[in-house]
Amino acid sequence: MPSPASPQFRFLLRASALLLLMLTLWWWLLLTPLLAAMRLSSAVVLRLLPGGSASSGITVAPNTDWILQVPIPASIATQDAVQRAFGRPPGAPPVKVRSFKIAIARQIPIFFTLSFPLFWALALAAPRGPHFWRSLATGTLLLSALAMVSLLVYTAYSIATNIHLIAAGPAATLCAAVEYLNVNVVPYVAPLMLALWLFAELRSQIFFAAPPIRAAHVSKR
Repeated sequence: MPSPASPQFRFLLRASALLLLMLTLWWWLLLTPLLAAMRLSSAVVLRLLPGGSASSGITVAPNTDWILQVPIPASIATQDAVQRAFGRPPGAPPVKVRSFKIAIARQIPIFFTLSFPLFWALALAAPRGPHFWRSLATGTLLLSALAMVSLLVYTAYSIATNIHLIAAGPAATLCAAVEYLNVNVVPYVAPLMLALWLFAELRSQIFFAAPPIRAAHVSKR
């Protein structure tokens, strides 16, 4: 265990106190604008996807659920699992499928913004370098993109599960592994990795801090 005087221990104390502060600010002041930015950027991406249109996007239901209208490319829309999910009887002509509407509880996008207070606490607890604010802004922008991607990955996995698009086999195992990492690993590991990558002073303090120099006792005869 690091000694109380070690730089690592002091960083741990600062980060713990700042995390409580950042979580409070995130929940009471910053959550609404973060969710609005995620919803806007995700809606833009949905419209730019193959098959996207003006109807593609995200709306908020009265119960605060997010309703995502996700375009489905023609190559996927013609698959038997999708056709069955949209009610095509056996032997009938293919149903024209353009998009899939899915409701996601508001807690899901909220969870994907949890990386922000974690990153901010680590960044503010780190030693202040010459490019601190630029690194802080860069990390925040990268986390914004990551939160949007995480939401879309979660949505894609939910749709594939609902319509049984990937029933079994290696593809199903791979999709389940990606979703596990997306929900249970990335929100916690990404802030730490970004902080270590963007703040050289933090890397030096954690991994290369020299032990304190103790004064030598010289005996007198």
